[in-house]
Amino acid sequence: MQKVTGQKYFYYIALMLMATTFLPLVFNNLPPFIRSHHIWTIIWGVSLLFFDTKIFFSKPMMYLFIYGLLLLLATQTIWSSMDEWNYKLLVNEFYEIAVGVSVITYFLQNKNYLDLAKVTKWSIVFLFITAIMTIISSGIDPMYARNITSISSITSESEREAILSFKRFGGGTYSTAGAFMCLLPIFIFYYKNIKISLLSKKQIIIFCFVVFLALFGMQIFTNILVAVAFSVIALLGMKKLRQSTLVIGIFLSILVFTPKGVYINSLQSFGNYFPEGTDLNYKFKDLALYVETGADEYDNTTGTGARIERYPVLMETFLKSPLFGCYFLSDSFGNGYRGEGIHLYWMNKLTITGIIGLLFYLFIPYNFIKNSLRYFDSTYKFYYLLAAFSILFYGLMKAVVGRETWYAFFILLPGLYYLPLLRKTDKKL
Repeated sequence: MQKVTGQKYFYYIALMLMATTFLPLVFNNLPPFIRSHHIWTIIWGVSLLFFDTKIFFSKPMMYLFIYGLLLLLATQTIWSSMDEWNYKLLVNEFYEIAVGVSVITYFLQNKNYLDLAKVTKWSIVFLFITAIMTIISSGIDPMYARNITSISSITSESEREAILSFKRFGGGTYSTAGAFMCLLPIFIFYYKNIKISLLSKKQIIIFCFVVFLALFGMQIFTNILVAVAFSVIALLGMKKLRQSTLVIGIFLSILVFTPKGVYINSLQSFGNYFPEGTDLNYKFKDLALYVETGADEYDNTTGTGARIERYPVLMETFLKSPLFGCYFLSDSFGNGYRGEGIHLYWMNKLTITGIIGLLFYLFIPYNFIKNSLRYFDSTYKFYYLLAAFSILFYGLMKAVVGRETWYAFFILLPGLYYLPLLRKTDKKL
């Protein structure tokens, strides 16, 4: 029987953190207390406090604590009028990022790369299972993921129960889609560097195909666009991307001078590939309508136009209190802040926290990416940056929320670098 050492103890807790996050098929069907992710975060935090206190004094954690303290002071004083929705988002985001940073810091600071690779490997297995269950769930109801996301707006108890019943199938959520999206550039890296890959080319193709099907099944249009765009860049690679600058320039020029009717017909044709009434069918046709009627004027009669309108609306509010945010010594109306702006992650954060608040926050992903690059060789860095920036770029168009996305950003993307360590030890796992 294998002895449970200190390292193994933390490995198993970290594994449970990942399982309760990325394997909803199992944990959504367990009793509430047993399935709780928060129980494992408490165990993780207390264990670090008693057995590995130095983690809390590492630079990433110290800065995170400073940011958390400033956040606490600000929401109790200068931002005391902040609406409940934004307040909860800031608190939950800090909580999820703190757990993610503490997990990766523990493994890297203790140089326990092998266990980090194991945690990452099993997390990918969990995500693959969730991708399959996402395809099954979306086959039953293509709108299940969106319905779960908007459950708070449902007043009918029977309708709420019907929507929540889909959780037992273990399909992915809005946040899981963010995790799916960012993994693709890394798997393309391993496909191109198959000699060091833990998976075969066939397995990588199957994984990417299933993930793409899951994204299409969830019908979150922006995730699909970002996943495709960053996957194409990853396929081109650094060298080919540089060599293709002229080709890309010519291609963009062609796009600019292409008649508007071509885009309208193409978008409508793409929409027809999806069943009538599905979200993707609507999104493609809505975008075609916007190009036809709203792209050249201030128009919010289409869904696309209404979403684009959020930027100038938030900008108007931001300019009233640019340094410390719209809630700075303001009333509950926040200088005219409108709640629909919450769907634009970066612009919304700039509006509610101001330039000062955003700069304090930006240091977290900036410093994390900068420190992570120190551990990677040159061939991995490009694909890691693509994966990380896919999440950050996504925030320009949609909200970045949920522990699935943040754990992928802070744990899985760095952890995937160490998968080749398992090639020699795979038989022992």
